[in-house]
Amino acid sequence: MNAPVTPARGGVLQRLFGARIRVAFLLCTVGFAWTVGQFYQPTTGFTSLLMIGDAMEANQVTRLREVPHYRYKDSVGYDGAYYVQLALYPSLDNPELSQAIDNLPYRARRVLFGWVAWLLGLGQPAWVVQAQALLNVLCWFALAWVLTRWFPPTTGENFLRWAGILFSHGVCMSARDSLVDGPALLLVALAMAWIEDGRRGRAVAMLALGGLGKETSLLAAAGLADGLLPPSRRAWWRFAGLGLVVALPLAVWIGYVRWKFGPVADPGYGNFTLPLIGLAEKWGAALSDLTDDSRSFMIWATFLAVLGVTVQMIFILARWRPRELWWRVGASFAGMAVFLSKPVWEGYPGAFTRVLLPMALAFNFLVPRGRAWLPVLIAGNLSVLAGFNEFSPPAREFFQVHGDSAIVAKLQVRADGWHGLENAGGRRWRWSAGSSVLVVRNQSDRAVALTFSGKLRGERAGRALRIAIGAQTLWSGTLTEDRVEAGFGCVVPPGETTLAFTTDRPPNFIGVDPRLLAFSLTNLAIVVAPVSDQR
Repeated sequence: MNAPVTPARGGVLQRLFGARIRVAFLLCTVGFAWTVGQFYQPTTGFTSLLMIGDAMEANQVTRLREVPHYRYKDSVGYDGAYYVQLALYPSLDNPELSQAIDNLPYRARRVLFGWVAWLLGLGQPAWVVQAQALLNVLCWFALAWVLTRWFPPTTGENFLRWAGILFSHGVCMSARDSLVDGPALLLVALAMAWIEDGRRGRAVAMLALGGLGKETSLLAAAGLADGLLPPSRRAWWRFAGLGLVVALPLAVWIGYVRWKFGPVADPGYGNFTLPLIGLAEKWGAALSDLTDDSRSFMIWATFLAVLGVTVQMIFILARWRPRELWWRVGASFAGMAVFLSKPVWEGYPGAFTRVLLPMALAFNFLVPRGRAWLPVLIAGNLSVLAGFNEFSPPAREFFQVHGDSAIVAKLQVRADGWHGLENAGGRRWRWSAGSSVLVVRNQSDRAVALTFSGKLRGERAGRALRIAIGAQTLWSGTLTEDRVEAGFGCVVPPGETTLAFTTDRPPNFIGVDPRLLAFSLTNLAIVVAPVSDQR
């Protein structure tokens, strides 16, 4: 009688499937590295990850001003711009910090990762700035490796859990904007791994460090609360002692900050409110936005992110498992989520996805295995859709100059009166509020011929646009909501020449975009040639 072949076939299929899963893990890791690489620029390195706005330039600390870095036009920047300045002066001994950083006593609590960047950069300002920009990236790779402890590359379900954490909006936003949330999550994960291994001393030290990186990380100390059920006085005293040890470094550092700067003007209490008020307001806003005619990607992505975090909260709080390490950690942050107020929830999607990252980690660990639970697992990780939107690198410029290199080297083009750069799918564009210019500076001693080509779009059909140099019209036409090709040419003499873009109607709002918009110019190509070549 022939031996059955089903087990052998199953073994082959299992090995093939396992190989594909490992490839998926590898491709995600390589894809993340490639995406981060798109933020590199030869003159400023990876500093576009720091989200430094040009509106902050006047108040920047001296060391940052002296280091070449990317500036976002017409922007106040984001929190990473403050953390990099802390990294440049980690002892807080520069009086410039008070002007450069909003609410310095509050932000100075999170000094740990500034110290790390300073050490990685060996105290050299240019290196420290790059280290701060890349610290989240390094932590992402470290977290990807640590997570394989629980989610090894063996099954598709493990891949969903692993990728659901690493590509969640919270982790992606932290990496994109050089925030503290991603590195703080890494420390929490390491502490939990050591608790599982019985290395409680290491876990306590890691949680204590985590508090210096982000104070809410101290909630993960709930993982140390094993042995409290059934309750015993000895167990509670032991846990209280461990809690004091974990909180002590942060308490000492807060005392030092208070001694240097006085009491905190805004200690962050405004981030909390009555139970579920903030979440209810967020749900109301998310559902209301779905009725907007524009139905933009971020409206849907925000709705799904709110749905995902709500699923996480309900799943964890509804499954009472106080004896389980990961449940205690997840429940601690789910409990905090109940009290979060509007400033944490507002936005598209909002800060809640990164504030609650340890809850997301616990959720992926706690959801039971098996097909029956896949809908819950997927629903809880829906913020990955918003996460992918975080990694759009800043456009180089919405115009590119081509032609003889010797002539191009003596030509400068500047865009004034336009909104900030945007890019997606190989397209680069700027919107105008109705009156914008391109200033061409010809630094040679002779006139040159310029040929312009690009795509124009109006915020609504029927808008008339004129492009002119003084009284000379170079191009005029009526725009539509679709991008249309437009081309024109001119001769510019030595010195500055201004091309003015004017339109016949006031600007309007589009969807949820807070800017007034009139028309956009996309992928403008400028070809430069000697005047003689145009004859």
